[in-house]
Amino acid sequence: MVKLNTSLVKKKCMQQQSSKSLTKEMEKDHLKKITHLFMNEQWIDEIDDFSVCKNLKVIYLQRNSIEKLENFDFAKNLTHLYLQHNEIMKIENLDYLINLKKLFLGYNNITVIEGLENLTNLSELHIEKQRLAVGERLCFDPRTVRTLSGCLEYLNISDNKIISLVDLQNFERLITLEAKDNLIDDIEDITEIVSRLYRLKNLFLQGNPVTKVHRYRENLIANSYSLTTLDEKLITDNTKNFLQKFKSEKLQQSRKKVEMTLSEDITSSLNLPPAFRRSVSRAMFQNINPKFSFSGISIVGDSQPQIFPSWKSIPTIKAERDNHVLPRPFWKNKPTDSKNQKSCSYKQNVAFSSYI
Repeated sequence: MVKLNTSLVKKKCMQQQSSKSLTKEMEKDHLKKITHLFMNEQWIDEIDDFSVCKNLKVIYLQRNSIEKLENFDFAKNLTHLYLQHNEIMKIENLDYLINLKKLFLGYNNITVIEGLENLTNLSELHIEKQRLAVGERLCFDPRTVRTLSGCLEYLNISDNKIISLVDLQNFERLITLEAKDNLIDDIEDITEIVSRLYRLKNLFLQGNPVTKVHRYRENLIANSYSLTTLDEKLITDNTKNFLQKFKSEKLQQSRKKVEMTLSEDITSSLNLPPAFRRSVSRAMFQNINPKFSFSGISIVGDSQPQIFPSWKSIPTIKAERDNHVLPRPFWKNKPTDSKNQKSCSYKQNVAFSSYI
């Protein structure tokens, strides 16, 4: 078992000192002055007390066997922390690293991005390729999301079996997003999120099912005013302007279709001549009343309002059968004899002439 403590740090510093000069002696306060600590590939599996190094700004601890993050309380000046290729299970005990700007946690065993609520100066987070169990995927803790959304500029979450980027929709400062080799497949979801990331310039989604969707690239470019690189391919200004103009025109066309008035919708479905269609439209919407009425000239020549009550009020119609209402128009009556048939035919002619 190898512990990261003051003794190990002192030993490492002495080795570095001997390689640089003939003297093997080290200054008395050397450990207090060092700003960079190189402890990568040292078989370290536990972080013990090395708080004597109070001025550390960069710590290299990649490629060890560290399982737990602890004893970083003293490192308030730390700006860079490298912890790739370890055995870390949980992000914890980093609350005091208030000046940390870059955190590297790739190739560990982390399942939840958490414990970063106090790192308001963190601008880069690399947490790619976690060793996840079958059925697990990397997810975000809401409290950490709230903090990172206001400060993070670079995020690498590649190869973590992620199915959606909905947790990132409020990352207003994000400039570069690497989410390669995940399970993202919803083009509408990713388009909506990209449209919300107003500062996003570089997006990498290679290896996701969504990249095989028809017009995937065109959709993303048309819905983002800030993207300059998509999947390692530059986006020219001409391409961006053309796709965004095309999108705007399509939206205008769809709005015109939605704004079609009710009268146009109904009369167009009747497949009538244009003049007759306009007459019906005016009759329907100029005088909206429980009784359908409009002015017209009857076959007799009298100019007077023609009032047509609802079909249920016509006494000659058998509007009910076995206590069920029969919704048929008033002119479809069934005359019982030839005399009634002639009378009904005359009424139909009068009514039809009134429409014209």
